[in-house]
Amino acid sequence: MSQYQPPSDQNLGFLDTVWRFKYYLAFYVLAISFLSFTVLYLIGGVPNELRIVDAPLPENLTATSTVLSTNEGEEVQVIEYPIKVIIDKIGINTPVSNPASSNLSVLNSELQKGAVRYPGSGTLGKGNMFIFGHSTGIKVVNNQAYKAFNNLKELEKGDVIHIQSNDNSYNYKVTSVKLVDSNEALVTFSDDRNMLTLSTCNVFGQKQERYVVEATFIKSIALY
Repeated sequence: MSQYQPPSDQNLGFLDTVWRFKYYLAFYVLAISFLSFTVLYLIGGVPNELRIVDAPLPENLTATSTVLSTNEGEEVQVIEYPIKVIIDKIGINTPVSNPASSNLSVLNSELQKGAVRYPGSGTLGKGNMFIFGHSTGIKVVNNQAYKAFNNLKELEKGDVIHIQSNDNSYNYKVTSVKLVDSNEALVTFSDDRNMLTLSTCNVFGQKQERYVVEATFIKSIALY
């Protein structure tokens, strides 16, 4: 009576071979995937949304109220900086940073954390305050800052934008929403009106099409 002989390597089918060496194959697939991602990352082939962000934090202006003058007999002027943008209609609720430097590398670093108030532009309720942030069409991103100003183009004239400081909420009413051509300046603004300008772009400082929203200051409301 003949004994059963297991199939030799030459008699194994393709699926049997794959199953037999499944652990080796899994290791090779993971190793090749890791090496491919690393090479693409180093040569700039990985989208920014998938990159690991560990940028140093620049020295920021304080987001609380600041007294400009305390001379006896002189009216005290107070400046408040934004810390959050809330637009209920389009689901925006993002922090705002206030960098002291307008260096492009500093601004791009701050964009990794949310929206950014451009240094030297207006403040809450005073002048034209310019705030910009990222937007993306990618549904799933590791860094939510890339979705800070998603759907900005959906705003309409008359919509309300809330900008918060630590103590107050400043309400602005939208007056215009426009697509700015890539050949135009990023944003032009003056301080003769108390207003807000919002803009969204992929990399600050590079010319490209972007949406710009302008809004007029209405009133401020104490948060507490």
